[in-house]
Amino acid sequence: MSAAEELSLAERRRLYTAALGFAAGTRRIILRKMGGGFRKRLKADASYVTDADLAAERVLRREIRRRFPEHGIIGEEFPAVNVGSDFQWILDPIDGTLSFTHGIPFFGTIIGLHFRGRPLVGIIDQPALRLRYSAGLGLGAFKNGRRIRIRDVPAAALPREIISTGNRVRFVRCGAGPGFDTLMRTHPQVRGYEDCIGHTLAAEGAIGAAIDYGVRLWDIAATQILVEEAGGRYECVYRSRGREKTEYGIVCGKPRVVDWLLPLFR
Repeated sequence: MSAAEELSLAERRRLYTAALGFAAGTRRIILRKMGGGFRKRLKADASYVTDADLAAERVLRREIRRRFPEHGIIGEEFPAVNVGSDFQWILDPIDGTLSFTHGIPFFGTIIGLHFRGRPLVGIIDQPALRLRYSAGLGLGAFKNGRRIRIRDVPAAALPREIISTGNRVRFVRCGAGPGFDTLMRTHPQVRGYEDCIGHTLAAEGAIGAAIDYGVRLWDIAATQILVEEAGGRYECVYRSRGREKTEYGIVCGKPRVVDWLLPLFR
């Protein structure tokens, strides 16, 4: 039994319910910014940040600190707090800011709660699509409140499964360029569902698997619990060493599809 599983079911449900409330509040902010306009700028890493990102994370942090003042918070846009706490809320206010700035609806808010390093609660809220994916340890995984379960596939169906990948540049940077190139050369059903949209498609079983490299902790904070509570498999296949900000590589989705992909990315 993991440390997270030692928490009572009632406590896990309480934290899960709180996270849903946080997501609802953030969605309202983002939709308001979408309708009323927003400012954007480039950060040092050449990615965009908007005042919608900043406003959403500020509200998330304020509500978390009001409800759980002893908990830690790690977010993309502001410094970490209470780093020694067993409970860590991990936040990406808008994952897919580039899509957001171009009016493309494939972005979302990621809220993860980890307990002693283990995922406890995960939410990926996609405001423009009116979709909210959520999961809690031992509570199941849900899409707009309806239970989702991944159906595995027979080996004969593997060639027809859709595989989502991110940008090749990130794979190369993390040493996974050969695996990416082999997959593109040998499997005709590869699609580029960037950011959290690929993770949620994998969590509901709409695609066979998502492979994502060069991502940060807040990009994947909710993915493992969503996929595993839906009955899928999640593998972290890469973690950078000796860098100021750790990067990860993951493979997740239908168990047999993940098994099939792992030899390319280990």
